[in-house]
Amino acid sequence: MPIEFSVIIVHHDSNQYLRACLRSIAPAAGNLGFETIVVDNASVTLEDLPLQFPKTHWIKNQENLGWGKAVNQAFLHARGEILILLNPDAELMPKSLVLTRLFFAEKDRGDMGPVGGRLLFSNGEVQPSCGPFPHLANLLWRLPMPPPRRRCYLRQFNQPTRVDWVSGAFMAIRHSIFHELGGMDARFFLYYEDVDFCLRASRRSLATYYLPQAVAFHHNPHALRRNVVPELKQIIQSSRFLYFKKHRPAWESWALSQLHRLEKVT
Repeated sequence: MPIEFSVIIVHHDSNQYLRACLRSIAPAAGNLGFETIVVDNASVTLEDLPLQFPKTHWIKNQENLGWGKAVNQAFLHARGEILILLNPDAELMPKSLVLTRLFFAEKDRGDMGPVGGRLLFSNGEVQPSCGPFPHLANLLWRLPMPPPRRRCYLRQFNQPTRVDWVSGAFMAIRHSIFHELGGMDARFFLYYEDVDFCLRASRRSLATYYLPQAVAFHHNPHALRRNVVPELKQIIQSSRFLYFKKHRPAWESWALSQLHRLEKVT
């Protein structure tokens, strides 16, 4: 059976979710061929998961390399036509990958970039997972909003829609396009690498789509919690600053650094 999908999961101490994530892939793929690659970023323990899922390709790192670098590491082993980037705390709904494949087939043209599925909280509520490219103005006027809404669009889409960026928690991209874009920017340890990737795609005239028919639960989105721990807050701020330094005018990067220093934006 040809391999349609390479499902890439970067894992770090999330055993309680990873088992359900792995079990959800086959029903999501239906009769389509897939392979699963898990990069373990120096978890304390994997328990017996490699024994329970012997067909999964397990890559064990001795240190936490960050999400982007681990995705690039898995890509070197991927054989599928379409890469599925999936968080370990995500659980695919049945046929979600089938629907993703059909969408790629319908949009089989040269400008096809990343595609993101609909994410749900554990209670079934829609989780914000796509948004406009960040700049200082939209960052400032969104500050009064709760964290889940600050980065994302303020409306929901019920039909496939072209958007600026989609979340890396459930993202599909052609193998060839991922290679063409040079993979993820490994300088981002965590967060904003998906936004950066979609922006680089758009600069190559590649369209990013939100596909609400492809659904996954995302059970433990740390960055969307109301009370973010200081260590994670620092990681988010560092990644945001790197994004601004890379893509925005120098004065915006300077202003953002002052904002982080004075108000500790999350």
